[in-house]
Amino acid sequence: MNEIYDNDNRFSAMQTFFNKYRTLLISTVIALIVAFGISFSLKAVSKINDEKAAIVFNEWADFLSRDDIANAEKSFDNLMSSFSKTGYAKIALLDTATKEASEGKTTEALDKFTLLIELTDGYGGNKIYNKLARVNSARLLASENELDKALSLLEKYSSSTSNAFIHELTGDILAKKDQSLLAKDQYIRAEELYSDETSKSIVAIKIANLK
Repeated sequence: MNEIYDNDNRFSAMQTFFNKYRTLLISTVIALIVAFGISFSLKAVSKINDEKAAIVFNEWADFLSRDDIANAEKSFDNLMSSFSKTGYAKIALLDTATKEASEGKTTEALDKFTLLIELTDGYGGNKIYNKLARVNSARLLASENELDKALSLLEKYSSSTSNAFIHELTGDILAKKDQSLLAKDQYIRAEELYSDETSKSIVAIKIANLK
């Protein structure tokens, strides 16, 4: 008898709790279902976009291999306008910007590196592509004597133990600005991080040449 009474009490308490928070509980369940549905849909859309981007990317690469520049540019523009968030677009962007930089097309290369920075920056971005784009942009800006802009791109790396080349590049830019003490600090960091003697020697010469 007591067991029946206890069970009734527990059921009554549960029913009271449900009645009191019914709207909240139902809303929570609906929200979870919707969130799951959205997440699933986004993944499906992302997969479809990647597959489409892969086709366009392969077309672009094929046109380049055949020196069909006009069609290569059309495929590249298609990648940027329709699939800019995919990895394929970022690879094409980095490759094209690097090629243009090597050909002396500084303005065009900077535009593409800047776009790559924007696409890979912040939460959910790609740190490797972002760093490559920042370093290459900084090099180009420094060659154009846009020294403050170049430094702003490297600022997030220069204060911590980063890549030796980044510290050396930051030192080069600071040396151009006649900020010898700051330049020396960056060169010393670079020298400590380099593992090969040739690079260490080059940095040591730069330190010795500081005014």
